[in-house]
Order: sequence, then C-alpha cells, then structure tokens
Amino acid sequence: MEVARIIMVSPLPELSRLAHQISQELNLEMEIVDAFLDKGVELGKQFEQSGADVIISRGPTGVLLKKALSIPVVLIQITSFDVIQALFQARQLGRKIAYFDHARRKEVYDFAAIAEILSLPDLQLYFYEDEGELVEKIRLARANGVEVIVASGSCVVRMAREHGMEGVMVYSSREALIEAFQRAKDVVLIRQKDREKTEFLKIIIDHAYNGVIAVNRDNVVTHFNPAAAEAFNLPGSAVVGLKTEEISLPLLRNLFQERVDQRGEVQTVGGQQVVFNRIPIYIDGEFSGTVVTFQSVNKIQNLEASIRKKLHASGLVSRYTFGDLVGDSAEIKECIARARKYAASHSTVLITGESGTGKELFAHSIHAESPRREGPFVAINCAAIPKELLESELFGYEEGAFTGAKKGGKSGLFELAHGGTIFLDEISELSLALQSNLLRVLQERVVRRIGGARIIPVDVRIIAATNRLLAEEVKRGRFREDLFYRLHVLNLHIPPLRQRKSDILPLLTHFLYKYCGRESMLEEFPRSIARYLCEHDWPGNVRELENYVEKYAILAEGTADRFRLMEELVDELSNFREESQGNGDAHGDSLTINVGTLEGMERQIIGELYRQNRADKKELARRLGISRTTLWKKIKEFEGGDTD
Repeated sequence: MEVARIIMVSPLPELSRLAHQISQELNLEMEIVDAFLDKGVELGKQFEQSGADVIISRGPTGVLLKKALSIPVVLIQITSFDVIQALFQARQLGRKIAYFDHARRKEVYDFAAIAEILSLPDLQLYFYEDEGELVEKIRLARANGVEVIVASGSCVVRMAREHGMEGVMVYSSREALIEAFQRAKDVVLIRQKDREKTEFLKIIIDHAYNGVIAVNRDNVVTHFNPAAAEAFNLPGSAVVGLKTEEISLPLLRNLFQERVDQRGEVQTVGGQQVVFNRIPIYIDGEFSGTVVTFQSVNKIQNLEASIRKKLHASGLVSRYTFGDLVGDSAEIKECIARARKYAASHSTVLITGESGTGKELFAHSIHAESPRREGPFVAINCAAIPKELLESELFGYEEGAFTGAKKGGKSGLFELAHGGTIFLDEISELSLALQSNLLRVLQERVVRRIGGARIIPVDVRIIAATNRLLAEEVKRGRFREDLFYRLHVLNLHIPPLRQRKSDILPLLTHFLYKYCGRESMLEEFPRSIARYLCEHDWPGNVRELENYVEKYAILAEGTADRFRLMEELVDELSNFREESQGNGDAHGDSLTINVGTLEGMERQIIGELYRQNRADKKELARRLGISRTTLWKKIKEFEGGDTD
C-alpha cells in the first residue's frame, strides 16, 4: 500500500508549532506549510497536482481550500467555547467588538446566545467571500467605531492592527487539532480503499471479453478498455477525458446521444458485425452516465461453440491429434497425409480397417485439425448400444414420446454435435430403419426427435467407420446402397499391423513408455523376443499389441525373472495364434463360405481374401491364381468402384 500524503496548510505560526509537536507524539507523517487565504489556496492546488491525499487547515483559509480543491480538506474545528474565550479576551481591550469570519461559516455559531452570555449587546458581525471583500469590511468596521476585531485568521488580526484597531485571535484547542489529524487518517484510509476498488474494477473492465466504453453525466469518456481500443483501432489515451461530441468517430457519438436502454443493436465496425448494448446509469433517480458494451458477432459465435464444447466435456471433445499416431511405415504415413487433407474439408469421411487398427484415433485427429475443431466431437459406437435405444440416442426424443421418456425430452447426439463432428463407429451395425433416418440427416441436414414434429437444423460433419466391406453388405441387402454412396465421399483405409510391420517396434516403445514410464524397458527385451514380436501377425492389430505390453507391465512389477515372463507371454501369443488357425482362422489356408451360386461363392472368397490382403494385391492375385488385372476388375465390380 502506498504511503499516504497528508498536508497541513497552517495560517498561524503558533498552529504550525503545535501541529509539529502533536504529529511527532502521534508518530504521524505529514507536511506542514505556513500560508493563508489566496496563497494557501495556490499551494493547496500544487499539492493536489503532486498527489496529496488530504489537506488539513482551519478558519477562512480552510474554507477557501475546501471550495477550490477536489481532494478532501479536513477543517480543524473552532468550537463555540474557543470563540467565547477570544471574545472574553477582547472585552478586556475595548467596548466596541466585531467578529470576522468567512461567509460560509455564517451559520456555524449562535452569536445571539454568545453575546448574551458575555453581555455584549453591541457585538458586530462581518462576513466576507475573499481577500478583497475582507479589506473593505475592515475599513467599514473602523468607520463604525469598532475598537477590537476577533477572528480565526491571523491576516484579519494583522489588518485590524494596521487600521488602528486591536486584534484577538481565536485559537483551536489541542484536542481539536488531534481530532482533525485522526479524521485526516480516516479519510486517507477510505481513499486508499476506494482506490483499490477502482483499480480492481478497472482491471476487470480492461480484461473483459467485451468492449466497454463509459461516460459520466457530462458525457466525458471515463473508460475505454483495450477490447474497445482494438475494435475501433484507437488507443484509450486518445479518447478518455474527451466529451463524446469531440470524438472523431460518428458511431461513438451516436451511441451516447440518447439516454435510453437499448440491447442487441447491430452495427458494422472495421468491416465486421458488432452487437452493442447501451445502459444508462441512474443513481437515486439522477442520471450519472452511460455504459456501452459490445462484442463482435464472430466472437459470440465462437464463444457459443466453446461453451457448447465445455458443457459436454465429459466425452464430446476430441482427445487425440495426428501427433498421437505412432508409426514410421510408408503405409501409415500415407494414411496420415490423406487424413490431413480430409481434415481441411467439411465432407463426410468413411474410415475402413480391421478392428484395432486405430480408426477412432484417425477420426479424433481429423476433427482436431479441421475448421470445426472448436466445436464438439461426439463419438458413438453403434454396435455398443442396444438397437432399440440407438435411435433415441442419435436423434433425441420429446417428453412423453414413450414410456420412461425423460421429462422435458432429450437432445440427440446430432443436436449436441451441432457445429462440430459426429463419429459413427461400427456404422454397419445400424438397422435399415436407422440407416434411412441417417440418410435424411446427410441429405437435408435436419433431425426430428422421436415423438416430435419440429424439424431441427443441424450443422454436423459425419465421420463413419466400419471393419466390414460395406459394398458387400449392400449386395447382401444389409446396408442401403444410397447411404453407402452418401458416406463413401472421402474414403480412408487403415492397413492392418501385419502389413506395416515396421511400425511394431515404434509402437512397442510407445506403449512401454505409457505403461512402464520409461522407454529403456525396450532394452530389456532380448533380440529374439523383439524379433518375434515384430514378425507376429497381430490379428488384433494395434489394440492387441497394446494389451500385450499392458499385461507385461502389470506382471513385471516385482518379478525378478523378467526374461522368463517374456517367454511365457510370447508362448501365449503363439498358442493363441495356433488355436485361432486351427479353428479356421481367416488368416490360415481355409475359409468358411455359404453355399450358393458359383458367382456368389466366388464373390465371398475374393471378398474375404481381399479383406485379409487388402494392401498386397499382388499376393492376393497369386493365391487366387489369376492376373492382377482380372483381380482389379472383380474388386471394382464387388466394391462399386472402390479400388483403394
């Protein structure tokens, strides 16, 4: 807290000496100067400009200071007893007595009662406004036969003596001086607290998200915060202190012309749409000023999106970016490069790939790098929710739509994803009825809640994912062909881990760090085991590899023979692979197909083998005993043109 500056302007040398003595006794720091009337006022103004907090004075000099300054002026009180004492002393010097004081103190004392107490029926009273009038009144008193002048100002006493009259000073008591000092300290404390509140309020206004401009009752600008300065490209220092009619911007002048409350007025500032609110301020029914707040429409829209995102932060935000995708292979780098290009658009994306390849990570990353990244990201696994509940989750419902419907209804995930992205994982599991509703959203960009008639517009990007061949599902009648082509705009296939084995070691390192806290654990893997892990097919893909590392991290805790543990876990992988192959694993040399037409069985064989060998068409053609051209034609026929 800053040290307070207390100044005493003393019109009397005797008062100055007493003030020095008392201030030392009270350990009170203050500056004491000797000056009276106009000279005292001149010094007071200088102290005000240099940052004085409060000024102490007395008599006419104090009254003039109080009138001239805007900072607090504490008057050393002159009591009726002090006046009586001075008049009693004057009565010993002469019979005709006059009392002089400033006009503002005319009603302070009951002179009729004082005259009666002292038996002074001829007591004359003279009041003046300034030093010039004081001289005239001194002369008038001399002409009226006054013998003794009593006053609280030393200059009055001095003038009386210069005009041949006696002069008696009204002195303030020690108690009055101590009381004045204490009141000055209280005033300083109050001013410091007021300054703290003002500064606190200024900081709030300066850091407000909105632009804030305030004027006082005289239409002088008192606040012009940085947001306002940025919007109008005008520094606050060029505006604060000016009257609104002196500002060069017509828009600002117009905003403060009327003293009526107005909300939501849209104006154009610097080429962008801005919403203004004008609030006139009345205190105790009296106009005190006007405050205008404003914000750009773009910021309001972004804020709405941010609020929507925070409200649904429990699962409606993307948690991954492209930086979270691990892999050095050309295949995964190509996928990431294509996904980044897709992220820049608003078109629908269809992600395909076996379970565990990382389709959801790609969906999160595409959203996180898209123009919709500030909007919500809503993910739903269509296979994980019972089909009878899936419709209400996706599209919402109105109150009373069905037994058990929540009071007030419920927003669907498409509504929650407004302005963002919805990720539909395992989209092939949607029923045909839900596929029809989804097609409507894609075509018309609207949803209708269950049991409702209201059409709700939604601005949503759809990213879908599946581990099935949707073209084959279309041929089998399990997926709508029109929906397939609506989804199949931007396709992204994630190759299985067995087709990008150079990614296994970086992924292993990544998961060891994730579950064990240090990459150095990779060094504990013998080369033979690391080689086996890199050669393993990982039918569960990245998810299976992560599960393997997590299991190792849990079992390795407190285990002395970690090499033996590694061997056991490798044996488990081998046994699981052999059991899977023995049961007709799709990666073995046998397939299970449904008996049908020759063309249909051929389609099943090629479709299943293509799913296994999607990234290696040369190997697939070799296994089938046909040319790559023939294979390409058949795949194109089966998948409706998708040869990626």
